[in-house]
Amino acid sequence: MSYLSFHPGNKSAGEGKRHTKKSSVRRAFSDWIIENYGDDYKETLRKQRKPDENIGLLKKQIIETDDDKKPLVGIIGGGFAGLYAGLILQSLGIEFEIFEASDRVGGRIDTWYSTEYDPESKENKGLYGEVGGMRIPQFSDDMLPVQHLALSLNYVLERNGMTDKMLRWRKFYYNSDYQRLRYNNMKDPILAKDASLNSLNFGENKGGDLPAVWVTEKTDRHGNKYLPINVILDKVNGPFLEAIDKSFETGFAKLMRYDNYSMWAYLTNVFTLADLEEYYDPKMGAPCENLSYNIASYLETVNVGTGMYSVSFVEMVIAVYDWDGSKNSYDPSDPNIYMITMDKGMQHFPDACRTVLNLENGITADDGHLAQVLIGMIKGQNNEYGYSPPNLTKDAEPPSSVPPADPKGSANTTPETPKEKKRVFMKHKVTQARHDASLFDNNGGMRLELERTNADGKTETIHKEYAYVISTLPNGAYLNGQKYNNFFEDLSFAKTRAIRECNYMPAFKAFITFNKQFWKDIGERQYETGLGVSASDRSNRQVVYPSYGYDAEKGVLQIYSWAQDAERMGALTDEERVNECLKGIQFMYPEIDIYEHFAGYDDGTTTKTWFWDQHAGGGAFALFNPGQFKNLYPTLLTPEFEGTLNIAGECCSVHHGWIVGALDSAYNSVKNILEKMQATKYIVKMQATWGQLSAPDVAVKSKK
Repeated sequence: MSYLSFHPGNKSAGEGKRHTKKSSVRRAFSDWIIENYGDDYKETLRKQRKPDENIGLLKKQIIETDDDKKPLVGIIGGGFAGLYAGLILQSLGIEFEIFEASDRVGGRIDTWYSTEYDPESKENKGLYGEVGGMRIPQFSDDMLPVQHLALSLNYVLERNGMTDKMLRWRKFYYNSDYQRLRYNNMKDPILAKDASLNSLNFGENKGGDLPAVWVTEKTDRHGNKYLPINVILDKVNGPFLEAIDKSFETGFAKLMRYDNYSMWAYLTNVFTLADLEEYYDPKMGAPCENLSYNIASYLETVNVGTGMYSVSFVEMVIAVYDWDGSKNSYDPSDPNIYMITMDKGMQHFPDACRTVLNLENGITADDGHLAQVLIGMIKGQNNEYGYSPPNLTKDAEPPSSVPPADPKGSANTTPETPKEKKRVFMKHKVTQARHDASLFDNNGGMRLELERTNADGKTETIHKEYAYVISTLPNGAYLNGQKYNNFFEDLSFAKTRAIRECNYMPAFKAFITFNKQFWKDIGERQYETGLGVSASDRSNRQVVYPSYGYDAEKGVLQIYSWAQDAERMGALTDEERVNECLKGIQFMYPEIDIYEHFAGYDDGTTTKTWFWDQHAGGGAFALFNPGQFKNLYPTLLTPEFEGTLNIAGECCSVHHGWIVGALDSAYNSVKNILEKMQATKYIVKMQATWGQLSAPDVAVKSKK
């Protein structure tokens, strides 16, 4: 979903001169945590992967038989983790079944379309918005597997004559000089280009609570003007980012010393005024003093949202790397942010996954390898990284400083007659997953109990058996609401605790249609650069401007907030939420009457609000609390019941709040199954097709 929204005045998010290498910081971080805090994880995997003749027999019977194969794996949940696990298995020729409780796939990737939406209509083609994840950094090495998946799917769709379902990325305009900011009852909003030296009414002389020394303009030794309050995060994050750049191991060790601190606790109990170095002023206090409550409040308010600094300090620092991936990794001198979103809505992405999964043949090794080269996951023929995927709209094309990829050959587009094989089952709600050691010739397996909704609306209970199960539900969804049976029985103490304690972040979104896009007619909004995201301290927090439909009269504004702001918005009735959003938008545009252009409240037609639904399980995305990286992360990755059950989802990754976290966790789960099956050639093929994602496997490495 991506949650951080840095204030333009903060150097940590604004200037970013670090060069992102062609390596995965997140993958290194994951491996480092397992190596240093994953003793139980490593020992469990060692025991599960010991040689077993019965496993060899099972592999021969189920994987290597050319006859009509029985499904080896049952996948619970049709979000991206479940879909990706299925696509990997399909590419390996291993059968599986996916069960989704709702009437659509995608999980927390979900596009709202107004009932008036029409992709062929100039006036109505922009009447939609992203309920869930809405953007990815274009050049982040950690995020490239998301683009790899989309491109690989296109090859299958094209061969099967389904070109109307092919996926294209368009530019997402995250920021601009002309987005608005307004805090603390400022008389008028200001533009982002004028924000770095503005106190936003936080100074005591403006009715705020910050002493003048923090919001008084100064000049550094290079002649650059700044406000002291806006250099703090650069000094907080900088030492850790620099240490990680020099040495993953040393940098992570330094960072993890503070894993038991929240961001707020670090700011107010560890960071000292002396750490400001050249920016320190004696008027701030003694060098040994920490930052005050008021300063921490300012940083939380203008950078994220009310209550978000209660999460892990490590989580917040590592998040900076994700956002640094929004920069052009091929040109460290390029200051621009590059993000992309799916053309005509992100929902097309999981829908394409479902289409391919229900075909007999899916993504091939050649498809996967070519896609890796084209988006820069691996080097091309010239032994260099490049980036030139063919599925970008014109506005998303890379700048000239990004070299083109140099692939060998091209995609196989030889037409095929589509052969369907249903593997994704909608309106199939799993209510229980129970281990049975007697299944599959005493190799053990999982029994699933499901409620299936038929075409006539009636519900019936069915039972399934699998040698392996990958469960991808958000942790809150394991409360199944059944009268007698729990979802899981007999999970280990560690896994039960991890599922219960893993922190999820609430989020709120709303989509409000206006009969006139007044925001594009006021000020200096530029078509070529987009408008970005405006921000305030109201509970609606962000106003996200559309990155599409500029030439229409109508348009949709999206509201986005998190943490306590989201909880309070979510506690209102649907229409009350819209009313609060309207007041927040009016706050940003005091010079006009925005209600004059409001299309009216009509849920599903002109408006849509989302807090969380029954399938989200009580939260929008995982965001770890202090101590959870080293105490819960290895446990979340550990298979249960002798390897027959794997838990996946973005919470089981170090990419919280991003699609790639779901992909990483699914990759790790499939790899665990293949390792358990001693299916070495399948692992080699998986890595050749899909690359090497974050799949911590130091348990095996340490034994070699």
